[in-house]
Amino acid sequence: MLLSNPATFDQRPLKEAHSLARAGRKVTILAWDRELETRSDAAFQDGLVIKRMRVGAGHGTPVLTVPKLFLFYAWCLAHLLFSKVDAVHCHDVDTLPAGFAAKALKLNRPRLVYDMHDLPEAFLRFFPLTRVTQAVFLASARRLADAILVVNERFVAYLGRLGFVSSKLVVIMNAPPVAGGRRSGRRGEGFGVLYYGWLGEERGVRLLLEAVEGLDGVTLTLAGRGELEGLVRAASSKNASIRFLGWLKMKDLEPLMRGADLIPSLYEPSTKNAMIATPGKLLSAMSLSIPSLVPSGTYQAEIVERHGCGLVVDWRSVSDVRNAIRRLAEDRDLYDRLAAASYQAFVSSYSWEVMESRLTGLYGTLLAA
Repeated sequence: MLLSNPATFDQRPLKEAHSLARAGRKVTILAWDRELETRSDAAFQDGLVIKRMRVGAGHGTPVLTVPKLFLFYAWCLAHLLFSKVDAVHCHDVDTLPAGFAAKALKLNRPRLVYDMHDLPEAFLRFFPLTRVTQAVFLASARRLADAILVVNERFVAYLGRLGFVSSKLVVIMNAPPVAGGRRSGRRGEGFGVLYYGWLGEERGVRLLLEAVEGLDGVTLTLAGRGELEGLVRAASSKNASIRFLGWLKMKDLEPLMRGADLIPSLYEPSTKNAMIATPGKLLSAMSLSIPSLVPSGTYQAEIVERHGCGLVVDWRSVSDVRNAIRRLAEDRDLYDRLAAASYQAFVSSYSWEVMESRLTGLYGTLLAA
């Protein structure tokens, strides 16, 4: 597996790798620790090995990042050249060039799997000629990839219209396991809203800060980093109901998630990627019997409306978001009904156990062929 982060906080690649290792595959993640947050490689009891290239680089700054990205590709190809590899599993579009090169150079003739966490535009928007570049990457993936993992059925429909063969597309959602879920609903007094991840405008951070203003009994906890970090710090210093914790590791974040009453997933529906995505925090909320708060017109809203497991709001309206939070905080019967529907939908359709069986089945077919 090729991964352009240190393989510490990104749960989707780790879950996939551990599932394949438990199924008897020999799995190695070649990871780029661009944050320099690790000191060593890692090995696990199930056989998974993580090797890391520790070269510092920023995010969203192509002029500084691209040369080091090509160094990462060369590092990956050196490993592939001297290893017997049956499959190269590329996580997201920024690792695909190394996978394409391995396939073109016929290094052990590996199967190529493209794990499309997001549409390529999510990464390529930082580069000039984004549409042209995305079209080139998608055309190359359509021709060279032996399998493409996508995050929901909406991705399947979208790629099908672009000429992708449906038999190559497999839906693997970034879902938590049933064992980590929680059947019970809301607990205790007060109402706690939790936001974690990138502190960006398009993630609804400013929207949440404004929406909770003046709501009695409602607290907002934020954890993460991004361009709105200054705004978040200022808001937390002025308002006792807003708390900022900075960037947290997953082991520190999980207790906060389990104790939250609401984990909004308010991605601005302004891009194709945001419109059709299924963010991991939506599935995490469902697994913990927490109703979801999602923007209208998105695939998230389709899931919420299909299962009756949350509220759909107008992303452009602070008052709409505020009223939705107030309803969930004040109407205990509504909250409990949505919470029960969330957990039921998760167990039946969206758990990692469901996704794991698809993943291991795919690799059984690929490697047998």
